[in-house]
Amino acid sequence: MKKLLVSFIFCGLGVAAMAQKAKVSSADDAVKSNDLVKAKADIQAALENEKTKNDAKTWYVKGKVYEALATKDKNSAEALEAFEAYKKALEISPKMPEALLELNQRMFNLYATVGNAGYGNLNEQKWDSAYTHFSEAFSIAQFYNGRNLGGSIPTDTSMTFYAGYAASQAGKKDEAITYLKKAAELQFKGEPALFVILAQAYEEKGDNANWLKAIEDGKLMFPKDKRFNDMEMIYYSKTGKTAELISMLEKKVAENPNDFQTVLDYGIRVDNLANPHDTIAKPADYDALMTKAENAYKKAIELKSDDATANFQLGALYFNRAVGYNKELNNMDSKLQNSPKAKDLQTKVEGLMNTALPYFEKADENFTAKVASLEPGDKQTYESCLYALQKIYAIKNQTDKVEAVKKKLEGLK
Repeated sequence: MKKLLVSFIFCGLGVAAMAQKAKVSSADDAVKSNDLVKAKADIQAALENEKTKNDAKTWYVKGKVYEALATKDKNSAEALEAFEAYKKALEISPKMPEALLELNQRMFNLYATVGNAGYGNLNEQKWDSAYTHFSEAFSIAQFYNGRNLGGSIPTDTSMTFYAGYAASQAGKKDEAITYLKKAAELQFKGEPALFVILAQAYEEKGDNANWLKAIEDGKLMFPKDKRFNDMEMIYYSKTGKTAELISMLEKKVAENPNDFQTVLDYGIRVDNLANPHDTIAKPADYDALMTKAENAYKKAIELKSDDATANFQLGALYFNRAVGYNKELNNMDSKLQNSPKAKDLQTKVEGLMNTALPYFEKADENFTAKVASLEPGDKQTYESCLYALQKIYAIKNQTDKVEAVKKKLEGLK
């Protein structure tokens, strides 16, 4: 009887094990039929049983259950639970046949779900959560890509940038640099802000070499974005390396003396060096730099007389000097307003305004001819040109021209 009893005991254990394995199978079938409530209950029962809780198949099916839930609910927490389940299955059985056949798509589903949660947080300006989700998405890709299972999740350059952007906004400076640097290496072209933020991050760290490199890379990839020229000027001004920049620019002009764009670019850069950001004092060699800029603009106009930007830049150079003299005049004591110095300043203001006027009018003429196709940067330049014209015409009491310019400005908005 004892032997018969033992036989019954072993038979009972076999039936129990089979019953729990049946739970795994039924959970798998329930996923296929989209009965996720049953699938979740069955796989939980299998995970609580000693006979099946350490089985790779059990954990793999749990991954499938939570992957389906995450996809349906667009829930990053469920996606991460699925990820942990798949990881556990691969720890138990590194080369599961099912994993080799289908895990690439499954892992990508989880990666996308978590990444999309990051984009959702980004749109809501929840920077910490956005960064966390992007990092989690990359962890999923990194894990799968390192398992040699016959597939890979490709690097998403856009998500790489936005992970860095979110980190920057969240004040995570080192993490921001890591992701932004990676996006730059991947040549992400979706946002010039990549190089703006990266340059600023390096500036804050005092890493001058990478600060300048980020600016130069931004200029190379987005040549029409004027922010990089401004940032470059700030870099050279703050680091006291203006002589090196001028030498480099003059060498380039000497090699290409009749290349319009090279000459104009030289003039703009030297002009910017002479007139740095408001927080930076004018350089000691201001007058010399302004003369170089003036001569460069004149040369550019000789090479291409109808170029709107070249004409605007030369007009702006004279106009801005006039504004400077006018400010000096206005700051004088009222008792000195009729002094020889005041009269000299007034003469300089009027003379420079008159000198600037034909260049602004030429720029206006050429901008007007292509106003419908102006790019944002050129549109902004045109707007500045019109404001300057409006000011000069007002000083000259040419009210009809003031009104005409006003209508053009309204048309630009």
